[in-house]
Amino acid sequence: MATALTAALAASGAVNAQWDSVVGEVGVIEGFDQHWVTVRRGDTVFLVDADEGVIGGTLLVSSFSPALAPRMNAGLLYAYGSYYSRGSLGERTDVVQIYDVASATAISEVEIPARAAGIGHPGMMGLINDRFAGVWNITPATSVSLVDVESETFVGEVSLPSCSGIYPEAQGWISVCGDGTAQYIQLNASGQETRRIQSSSFFDVFTDPVYDYSVPAADGWMFMSFEGLLRKVSLVGDTLQVSEPFDINPESDGIADVNGVMPKPDDNWRIGSYQPFAYHDGEALLVTLMHEGGGQETFEKRGTEVWVYNMLTGNRGIRIELGEDVTARGVLLTPGADPLMVLATSDGLQVRDPRTGRLLRTVENVSGTMQALYEGLQ
Repeated sequence: MATALTAALAASGAVNAQWDSVVGEVGVIEGFDQHWVTVRRGDTVFLVDADEGVIGGTLLVSSFSPALAPRMNAGLLYAYGSYYSRGSLGERTDVVQIYDVASATAISEVEIPARAAGIGHPGMMGLINDRFAGVWNITPATSVSLVDVESETFVGEVSLPSCSGIYPEAQGWISVCGDGTAQYIQLNASGQETRRIQSSSFFDVFTDPVYDYSVPAADGWMFMSFEGLLRKVSLVGDTLQVSEPFDINPESDGIADVNGVMPKPDDNWRIGSYQPFAYHDGEALLVTLMHEGGGQETFEKRGTEVWVYNMLTGNRGIRIELGEDVTARGVLLTPGADPLMVLATSDGLQVRDPRTGRLLRTVENVSGTMQALYEGLQ
């Protein structure tokens, strides 16, 4: 269902007025695959081919658009945002925007209640069961607004007290909650809640909170605590199970490696930044952004090193120093076979081989919040 603004523009013949001054034809982006990523900075989303190290196109979004939901089987991408009648003042309108990815153009939008939180990261929006675009709200009560992407209509709102994040799973999604638990909310074909499952408590928000940022595994979602404990939350039948924690930086034992070399001191290093870790089940890889010094208050401090783990053995295999005055705010592993590591750094994007850490290419002047264009494929 388009908004009244869109309908009015269509009636006046002004829907494409913004393109009147453009000379030439609208191009079409071809060859999308699992190595394409989106990078959001301000009100611009860059479509980046990580194989070639080039920007294929850009999307214009709201300045209050923290998240995207790709639906590449239909060639579409969803975003949400808030718009004000006088720039940053005046009457507010919240919408879920629909983009044709190949032409990098907005083609429709659906108005939703003005409750969306224009803050955060990719977990603030999710495509649920390939049918419903979910948008996380805070007013300060937390909830999820649902848009049926087939009929392009707002279908309702699900209460989500003290929980955040929309991480699609089965016929619903997983969220993490302030009482130390995770919740699974299941929807029916009409977008109505049918059941809710709560995990046991697995963290204490006062002693070691978890990031509300999560990344997918083949059978669940991975959550990281501020102290560097990684856990997987999985839906198994009628239960929500939480794995035993994996400590990314246990205290050093002072034992030399097999070659007799003492490891470089690392006990004072911590995980941090805005997209602080990435995980890939198929390659058994975990990547973390690390910085030296500080306590839990440094959970958003950008990384100066990248650590890569072989999750089959639990050993850290690579330690990459980013270099003088270079920091990273995010890391992503592209899904599917032959993944790439993409770092959002202070110098732009770095594309690396995640198995060796070798720098393959860079994309200058582009950095920000990253998402894989093909999400959730392991």
